[in-house]
Amino acid sequence: MSTNELPRPNNQALSWFYSEHAKDRLILQPGYQRNLIWSIGQKCFLIDSILAGYPLPQVFINVITKSQGTTRLTDYEVVDGQQRLTSILEFMNNRWALVSTAARAYPVSEIYKSHIGKTFSELPGSLQDRIWNYPLVVQELRDWDRLQIHDLFRRLNYVVERLNNQELRHSQYFGEFAEAVEKLAVLETWDAFSVFNRKDSTRMKDVEFVAELLILTMDGVQDQQRTIDTFYADYDVSFPGKSKVIKKFQLVLESLETIAECISETRFRKKADFYALFAAVEMSIEKKSLDLSSFDQKLRRFDAALGENPSSLKGLYLEYYGTVVEGPNKLAKRKRRIEIVSNLIGG
Repeated sequence: MSTNELPRPNNQALSWFYSEHAKDRLILQPGYQRNLIWSIGQKCFLIDSILAGYPLPQVFINVITKSQGTTRLTDYEVVDGQQRLTSILEFMNNRWALVSTAARAYPVSEIYKSHIGKTFSELPGSLQDRIWNYPLVVQELRDWDRLQIHDLFRRLNYVVERLNNQELRHSQYFGEFAEAVEKLAVLETWDAFSVFNRKDSTRMKDVEFVAELLILTMDGVQDQQRTIDTFYADYDVSFPGKSKVIKKFQLVLESLETIAECISETRFRKKADFYALFAAVEMSIEKKSLDLSSFDQKLRRFDAALGENPSSLKGLYLEYYGTVVEGPNKLAKRKRRIEIVSNLIGG
């Protein structure tokens, strides 16, 4: 790319995107893009923005020409804006209907509220036209290669610290699950465990870990953090059984609080070990919290044994050590660690 081939700003109606997508010329998900993770609440809020006449952020399109003359073909690769465009095109193709959203999460307009339950083709013609003709600001790139595209976004964001996964979730999800997680993350109980440090709080790693524990309470042990985005999306607009899940979560915390000093002074304040301890207690909880004080010394002896030189560890201690030194959040290692801790506090 020569230095004078700058991005070309223009406007394109949503009908243009619909037409190019129908011709398979619009590439919505190039290989370098991340997976689609928007919830139905986010998608509906986007459609409401169009219906209510709010501006949308610009999108970046890489215009790729193939061949020459009368055989020339043009592809339009979505560099930035895939979530928005995919959501809009899904709605225009009647893939889903407008849903009722929680006002505090996605405060939709009065126009939207009167058409809840309708697909695109079921909207009045005037609203279909509003979507069809909505102008989207486009920055056109011309035949940029992957290195140039990556360099572009490094330059666009060089003064901005890259958001981590949880910070991205915080900026994208405002619904039931996100709200529940963030309320649980600020409970004073966490201070007694010493699980989180200042850096965790600064970069929302504490919220992310609480999300993992809440998902554990809802659906059992998970493999690393692969399912966090799915739960944020699936339980964004509504969270069936929320009060029951939160109550059990709090019962586990109340139980662990009976050995808070032990946790804060041993390896169980580390996230991988705390996850195992939380899971072991969660599996034992029924209708009331447990007094775990009788296991205090047993956990301390276990911690002391693991504090020895790794080369001297044997048997169960060596096996447990193996679950935390490399890939501690993998499903198999988590399950085995939980099994060992369950036997420890139950034996």
